[in-house]
Amino acid sequence: MNYFNQTKDKRGVVTLTFDTPEKPVNILCFDALYQLEQILDILQKDSSVKILFIESAKKSIFIAGADIKEIKAFQDEKEIVKTLSRAQAVLSTLGNLPFATVSVIDGACLGGGLELAMACDYRLATNDEHTRLGLVEVSLGIIPGLGGTQRLPKLVGYQKAIELITASKRLKGDKALKLGLVDASVPSGYLSFKKEEFIQDILDGTLADRTTKIRRRVTWYEKIFPLKSIIAQLAKASVIAKTEGHYPAPVKAIEVLEKTLNMPMEEGLKVERETFAPLALSEISKNLIELFFTSEVLKKETFSRAKPRAVKETVVIGTGTMGAGIAWALTNRDIPVRLGARNMKSIVRAFSAIMADFENVKRRGRLTDREIALKMDRVTCTTEMDGLSRSDFVIEAVSEDPKIKQAVYTQLEEHLAEDAIVATNTSSLSVTDLAADTVHPERFVGMHFFNPVAKMPLVEVIAGAKTNAKTIATVVGLTKKLGKTPIKVKECAGFLVNRTLLPYLNEAAKMFEEGESVEHIDKVLKAFGMPMGPFTLADEVGLDIGKKVSDILFESYGERMKPSPLLAQMTEKNWLGKKTGKGFYLHQGKQLTFNTEVQSLQCGKTVLDEQTILDRAILIMVNEASRCLEEKVVANARYLDMAMVMGTGFPAFRGGLLRYADSLGVAEVVRRLSEFETHYSERFRVSGLLLKMLEKKQTFYGNM
Repeated sequence: MNYFNQTKDKRGVVTLTFDTPEKPVNILCFDALYQLEQILDILQKDSSVKILFIESAKKSIFIAGADIKEIKAFQDEKEIVKTLSRAQAVLSTLGNLPFATVSVIDGACLGGGLELAMACDYRLATNDEHTRLGLVEVSLGIIPGLGGTQRLPKLVGYQKAIELITASKRLKGDKALKLGLVDASVPSGYLSFKKEEFIQDILDGTLADRTTKIRRRVTWYEKIFPLKSIIAQLAKASVIAKTEGHYPAPVKAIEVLEKTLNMPMEEGLKVERETFAPLALSEISKNLIELFFTSEVLKKETFSRAKPRAVKETVVIGTGTMGAGIAWALTNRDIPVRLGARNMKSIVRAFSAIMADFENVKRRGRLTDREIALKMDRVTCTTEMDGLSRSDFVIEAVSEDPKIKQAVYTQLEEHLAEDAIVATNTSSLSVTDLAADTVHPERFVGMHFFNPVAKMPLVEVIAGAKTNAKTIATVVGLTKKLGKTPIKVKECAGFLVNRTLLPYLNEAAKMFEEGESVEHIDKVLKAFGMPMGPFTLADEVGLDIGKKVSDILFESYGERMKPSPLLAQMTEKNWLGKKTGKGFYLHQGKQLTFNTEVQSLQCGKTVLDEQTILDRAILIMVNEASRCLEEKVVANARYLDMAMVMGTGFPAFRGGLLRYADSLGVAEVVRRLSEFETHYSERFRVSGLLLKMLEKKQTFYGNM
């Protein structure tokens, strides 16, 4: 395959255009690097070459990163070290050419792509929205392996390099310029003019002088040993606090940066590749890479063959936490939204909540006050259902009560355009039943966002019995436009995520009833990798909400979903969690203290070992998830795992709920569930799918 096209003008300016054959994006595979090696070998012997530009033939893409499939395929540490050694040598050759080199970055420049760009003398980037630069390897359980840990500190400084690598930050062009990562940031329409300016400045020597001064100023303090060590220790402590120590890659990256900061390049590259190798072979990296591949598939997934409708104006009915969050998500992507509520007091609260979300984004340096003001100008409001006729898409987010929701639909139909789509943000109610009395059930759909909307990336898309393909295509397209991941699920009580999660929360409550402590159960499951323990989560969601959803699931699925009486008892006492200041914990500011009063609701004094707590809570989820697959609630195990990671925070380093089950082995899962059924109740009865898989010696991922 030919990855590069080459041209040369009379001035000795060579342009090397990267164009991965038959792919929509450029991927820096080893074959491409080896071809680059041959090209550079010829160019460095050509005395007529004065400047080399490396560009991309792909629209809005420079290089999306290294070939993840090649990393996944590695089987041996020695093989990895040998392969990386050659690949690093190619970029070292690029960095040591006898003439100036410039990478022209218009679009994504990530991972190996940025490592290649940093090997050049200069980087010219666009400041358009599609341009992002970053070393994102730790999100895959590895560290940069093509010299990223060696070159980034020389450009942005040691401390900033630690921050960018450990957080997998993706920088806009202007931010990259401010940090010194690139040497220019211009609108894409001005790129050709800026390139010509670069040529003239390089040929007359002025650009080289200016850049050298900037880099010398960035790096002077890094040679002070105690300061270097202190920065590394603080960074490690911060990373471990955020990841609970479950993700070794960012810590290893810090260690490499600290150890090699003042090393000669070749010695530093050796440390980098020898650290990379065991990480690439780790189970954590394999799991994260598997999730990455699933996310890439979901980016292309449409769940419908119909052509989606363009959504230009929207309405959100309901101004509570979810309604305000959904309105923010729409206006954040510059989609006009009209907020509907019964009174102005509710609308004012919603506007405040939307502004609070924008302030959070602003604090991270991603939006300016002016940009926020322009976005807020797209939000209007009504208390009378007026001004809705131009809207293409309505999202209803009122109380989880079918009568209230259906009354809203009746009002909406009097004011909406004939072809408007209506989506309900229900978490558990039947979409078919909600649409039963609507005039156009074919344009009615479930669109389940997760709280908090600004942070949670998943949206469950649920078709009712009469929902048509165009409606599905449109809601999927809108969800992606919001920067979220849609997963289509079959209509059933609780849909996918809540149906799988509720048994976990319910089992935790039952273990508490038996005598185990709230803090111990929370501690065990947080140590497993869950973002918070089940009781902390129940308090966050609200015990009243939990009871309502639990009752719906019990009605649909019977005894195996019978809710713990704790929910009803605590709801009756108004111990609803965070919203009332008292639940399983007492909520005083950010401090959580166990609410000792709930001990009066315990029925026994059983103390459980940690493995039993873990298995009862997690394997009951595995069992229900297998039923969801059996009933085709979701297309496959990979989509289910992605939904659980995105919707519940199931630990990504474990690869997802069903990949974790595969790591245990189906035989072990069935054995433990059978023991629990004997000891506790039929809620642990092994699903038909698991028994079938055991008989045929299958795994969830091996069957796909």
